[in-house]
Parts: sequence; C-alpha cells; structure tokens
Amino acid sequence: MPSETITVVLPVYGRPALLMEALNSLLHQESSQWRLLIADDGSDQQTQALLKQWKKTHRNVDIDWVRRPRNLGLFANLNKALQEIESEWALLLCSDDYLHPTAIKTLQECRQRWTEAELILSTFDSINIDGSPRPSDSAWHHDQVSRCSALISPEQLIPALLELGSLNGNLTGMAFSRNLWQDVGKFRENWRHAADWEWLVRAAAHGPVVLNRIPIASVRTHDAQLSNSNRRSGHELREVAEVVCLLRSHPLLTEEPRRHKWAAEVMQHQLWNLIKQIPVRGTRAVIEGLPFIRKASGLRQTTISLLKSIPRRLRK
Repeated sequence: MPSETITVVLPVYGRPALLMEALNSLLHQESSQWRLLIADDGSDQQTQALLKQWKKTHRNVDIDWVRRPRNLGLFANLNKALQEIESEWALLLCSDDYLHPTAIKTLQECRQRWTEAELILSTFDSINIDGSPRPSDSAWHHDQVSRCSALISPEQLIPALLELGSLNGNLTGMAFSRNLWQDVGKFRENWRHAADWEWLVRAAAHGPVVLNRIPIASVRTHDAQLSNSNRRSGHELREVAEVVCLLRSHPLLTEEPRRHKWAAEVMQHQLWNLIKQIPVRGTRAVIEGLPFIRKASGLRQTTISLLKSIPRRLRK
C-alpha cells in the first residue's frame, strides 16, 4: 500500500439517516489516496442494510467493513479498528459528520510539509442537524493557538489543552500515524466522553503537532449526540475532572501560574451543567458531582469563575 494512503476510520453504530452523507463525502475527494474502514459496532439491521447496499453499489471503492459481534463502545471500537488498518496513517470520521472534498489532499500536503509531525488537528465547520451552519467552536479555539496552519510544539500545545479544553472537541478530523497511536497507547476504553482529550495530552507530549487551519470536515451538533447522554449520566464530569487534574500537574505546566485559573474555567462549565440538572434530578447530581470539581479545580475558584461567566451566558 502506498505510504501516502490514509485510512478513513468510520465508527458506526446506528444513525442511518446521516451515515450516507458521511460515506458519500469520500466519493467526492479530490485525492484518490484513501481507503475506508467501516468499524461497525453492532449496528441495527437498518444500518447494516444501508452499508451492504452502499458497498455493493461502489464495488470500485477500497472498503473494509468490519462487524463486531457485540457493541464494544466507541473507544474500544476505535482501538480495534486502529489495530486493523494497514496504512501508515488514519483519519477519524464520525458517522454524523462529513468530509470536505479537499480533506485527504489537505492532509497529504500537511504531511509533506511537516514530515516530523505524526498528528494533525484540523479546524472544522460546525453545522446543525439539518446541515445549516452554526458558529465554529473549533475555529475560535484554534485561533487562540495559531491563525494559520503551523507546527505546534508540546510546550505550546499542552498549556492550550488546559486553557482551551480538548481544542478540537470532536474525533472527526483527527489524523495521526499508526506508529504514534502505538507509541502513546490506546484510547481509554472504559471512558465514554473525554478519552480523545486524554489521548491528545499523551500525544501532544510525544512531539510536535500540525494545527491545520483549512477546514476539512463539517461536524454536526444535535440532541442525539453521545456527549449529551454522557453529561446526564455523569461520565463527562468525572472524565473531564480527571483530565484537568492530569494537565494541572503536567511537567510542562508545573511552573505555569495560570494553570489553576484555567482549570477553574474548564470546570465552571461542569458546575453549570450540574446546576441545570437540578430541575430534573434535584440536588443529587450536584452532591455527586461536587467532589470531582473540588479535586480538579477547587470549589471556591470554580464558583468565582462561574459567576464571572454569567454575563457572557446571558448574552447568548
């Protein structure tokens, strides 16, 4: 297989209404140097029928469709898929998003320009469930690091991962070498929400990362997203708190005086989410969640950060 080939890893678990757009976006790539691995994590019959028909229709497309005998969960499914790819590089694409026609070509250009990098984070466009545009969170976050495509050192990226959160906030558009994934280790399979953020912390410390400012995908925000159920179940809070603790004590941040402020800014969002759950769950969610906030950023500093954010929230 040519070394330039990128395997697009598409984890699938339902969502047949949106899946076709993700699949068809590959057919419109300006570069042909890609192959597709569909990691089917125990999808329903409707989704499997759609995949079967699409694969039959596009016999000329280089496709591997791997069906799990049971549902493994997102990150366990991804780890299995990354063990199964044959190319040197992988690009992650969620089934409710789609790639822009220049996606593969843009990533190839980044790889050729910055040969020392093994991870590329790309800006993406944000869209609603119906495909209409919405403000791009990734563009704003990436602007704080670099307004143009650039090679970002660990000394730059590790602080940004605390100050700005997971930076990408989505799996779609993450491209990396299989060697990097093997070197830094798998995604945490027992996590549901922040395993990509925690993995980025490990990967960012491994070497320089390309921040590509040319959007390569459109990423959906909608009610059925996994992140919403994670928020209600408490997985988001627990995992975010653990990543914040990890970053706050990171060797590249121990001399950074702003790390406590940044941690509180991240965790005030979690405190706000707890408060919003009171009408549904009463005070139980708050009582269960406060110890995680206390450990990650301190209740006092997090509360102050939340109070300062209220005017901004009201403007929204």
